[in-house]
Amino acid sequence: MSQDTQSEFLFSRTITPLIIPKEKVVVVYPQWSLERALLVLTRQGTNSVPVINDSDQVEGLISKTDILDFLMKKSQGDDDFDFTGIANYKVSDALNPIHTGILADSIFSFAFEVLVNQSYVPIIDIKGKFVGILTRKVMMEKVIEFFKEEYLQAFAKQI
Repeated sequence: MSQDTQSEFLFSRTITPLIIPKEKVVVVYPQWSLERALLVLTRQGTNSVPVINDSDQVEGLISKTDILDFLMKKSQGDDDFDFTGIANYKVSDALNPIHTGILADSIFSFAFEVLVNQSYVPIIDIKGKFVGILTRKVMMEKVIEFFKEEYLQAFAKQI
C-alpha cells in the first residue's frame, strides 16, 4: 500500500472502533445540583463531562470552569465569592450547550478537526442519542501509531 493510500485510509475511516462506550463514561444530568456536579467532576479528576437528559440526548457539557463562571455571574461581580448557594442551582443553569456531539460513523479527519480545541467530543447516533465519547488522546495515539508504522516501513526499505 502506498504512503498516500495509507494516509487516505487513516483519515477516511470511521471513528466507530475508537469510541469509548457510554457505559464507561462519567456523565451528569441537567436536573442535578451544581454542587453534585462539582463533586462528581472533582472526585473523578476530570475537568468536564457530558450532560445527558432523560431522553438519553446530549444537552451539552459541564465543566468546573462553567460552574465557577456561573457562580461568579450570580454573585454579580462581588469580591466576596459565595459558594453557599451552589446547591440551589441546577446543571442546566450552567452547562455549555454548544457541544452536542458528532455522529458515530463520522470519518476520522472530521473528528480530528473537531477535537483540535477540546479534549473529547460526545458521540451520538442518528436519532441524537448519546452513545459515548471520542477523546483527543485516542485520536492522537492513532496518528502516532500511523506515523510510527510509516517510519518503520520506510526504514525497512532502506535496509
